[in-house]
Amino acid sequence: MAKFIRPNKNLLKNAQHYAMLDAFITVFVEAGFTVQKLVSLFSILKNSFSEEDRYYMLARASEIIARRNAADTKRDKLYTKLYALVRLWRNSGNSVLEAAAEALVKVFRLYAVNTSAQIDAESGQMDNLINDLSTAEMQANIETIGGKWLFDEMKAAHEEVKSIRLEQGQEEGEKVAGALVKARKACDEAYDNLISAIEAFDTIADDPAPYEAFIRKWNGTLKIYQDMLDRKSGGSTAGTANPDGNGDSTTTTPENPDTPDTPENPGTGGTTPTDPNPGTGGGGTGGTGDEG
Repeated sequence: MAKFIRPNKNLLKNAQHYAMLDAFITVFVEAGFTVQKLVSLFSILKNSFSEEDRYYMLARASEIIARRNAADTKRDKLYTKLYALVRLWRNSGNSVLEAAAEALVKVFRLYAVNTSAQIDAESGQMDNLINDLSTAEMQANIETIGGKWLFDEMKAAHEEVKSIRLEQGQEEGEKVAGALVKARKACDEAYDNLISAIEAFDTIADDPAPYEAFIRKWNGTLKIYQDMLDRKSGGSTAGTANPDGNGDSTTTTPENPDTPDTPENPGTGGTTPTDPNPGTGGGGTGGTGDEG
């Protein structure tokens, strides 16, 4: 008896989840099943998928979400550049610059802003960081290393993200996001019911060949999505299909399907500065490693 591979669909981002179900529907239609039970379950899946399609398209087209994401991306890039600048001047060979950078890096480490976190979580971390960097002492240190413009733009982008998030809480964007989550769950339930029924018919049918062929064909397609999850988690999230199509269900802990794409990693990019205080002694382009 063949078994479907069952990866954890909750780990798929919205676009991946949508593409997977769209592909399944295509493969199912091509199989041409006429058994009434399967036709009925497929009809439920199609209706559920229509709802997911609707809210997925609304979420993608939402102007407010697009503005929020753009502001968040801008904030992340400015944070990355400012932190890179701070780390660079820690090894400049200039005692004044190094002292200023050393004081600043302690603040950055204290709050450890995660630019790949959910927007609300990142905004809370950024609030704390900006508050501490806004003190007279830290502002003087930022001036010393020539990072004032980066700080000011980062702060402005952060305030824009918070403003849009407040607006989003009052707009249809939040309703769309919630409706999309609900639609995804309905699709997953309909999909699971349908593939379970196909496995059952494979077991009891006088001629199981069509069901065996379908399971193998879909497992081959599904490997694409399983590989996505394996790369994401750093390990196997679902059993690899055996020659008879068997696969194990995943036990991987799901994550929020709306997780944003990972932005730049702090410290890997940034601006190569010139010495903001040329009269204080040669400020070289020391290493960027976060040492000590």
